[in-house]
Amino acid sequence: MNKGSKIRFANGVVSAAIVVFFLVHATLGSVSALTGFRSPFAWFVWVGVALVAAHVVISVFTSREQLTDVERPPSARKKRHLALKWATGGLLLAAAAVHVVVMRTWGAAAAQSTATGAVLTIVLATVLAIHLCVGSKSVLKDLGIDRRYMTPFRVVVCAFAVLFAVSAIAAVVL
Repeated sequence: MNKGSKIRFANGVVSAAIVVFFLVHATLGSVSALTGFRSPFAWFVWVGVALVAAHVVISVFTSREQLTDVERPPSARKKRHLALKWATGGLLLAAAAVHVVVMRTWGAAAAQSTATGAVLTIVLATVLAIHLCVGSKSVLKDLGIDRRYMTPFRVVVCAFAVLFAVSAIAAVVL
């Protein structure tokens, strides 16, 4: 395994860990919004922040490697796809920042019970699903998983986004 593939594998592992983090975080948030149960795992958010920071740093290196590869120079299509991954990642970072500011300013319980909180949750879940769908081929390749699982991966990601959107609406309605 060459140096580049080790970095890509590390990014794949970190990306998978981020997906698990978001699923756990969103599930705890949904349960909290619907039941009023307050999780004692607030520290868990910092694990997610650390994973995201690692993902961004590693992605800088993998992007640089891809763009400077002299053996297999990237095509215009690959460069556009890389730009799309960075653009959706930037949108995701912006949506997450707004989510954090609103939750910290209003308080999680107050924010989750409003239409604004529901909309923010829906936007965040949607942007996350888009970023994961755009990067699905890369993350599967990085982890050494067959590309034929790309469509099922995308379906599951979108299904979870819908589930979290529905729970956000239910928290406001119920």
